[in-house]
Amino acid sequence: MSRIFRFTLLSILILFSFACGLISNPLNQAKGLASTAEAIATSNPVSTLEALPSSMPLSTLEALPSSMPEVEKYLNPTGKPVSNWNDIPIMTQATAGQEFDKNTYSFKADASATDVQTFYTDQLKALGWSSAFSAQGGGQGGVMLFTENSTVLSITITPSNNSVVVLLILQ
Repeated sequence: MSRIFRFTLLSILILFSFACGLISNPLNQAKGLASTAEAIATSNPVSTLEALPSSMPLSTLEALPSSMPEVEKYLNPTGKPVSNWNDIPIMTQATAGQEFDKNTYSFKADASATDVQTFYTDQLKALGWSSAFSAQGGGQGGVMLFTENSTVLSITITPSNNSVVVLLILQ
């Protein structure tokens, strides 16, 4: 596997996990997290916990929040959707769409995650793309990767209020 493909796959999985957690399950697991934190705190000596902050440079800690992508902007595209973006077809069910940069496009569609997955599997196969990876969340969303020569297209599907948000990223 190429380095770009692995990086893209990891990025998409992290982005998808982060997006699903923000949209589908906000704070549902706070109780479990609190008990896990309590168990960790009681199982480690205080001296170990006190040493943790000093083991990482302050500049690294300050840079961590700024390194996270602003996912929420991709989940609320505005504007009129296009029918084709960078030779990638956009579903006719799209109700809003927005290009964020030359390699990133997001759209909302009145469709199910399964509809989106079927649409892109059929359409991209007909255009000569090969499916490299597909992970489905039980009809609730999913991540798909397609390749054409050295180009990788990642498609992240996230449910949103009786519709889906589809994020397309070309690399």
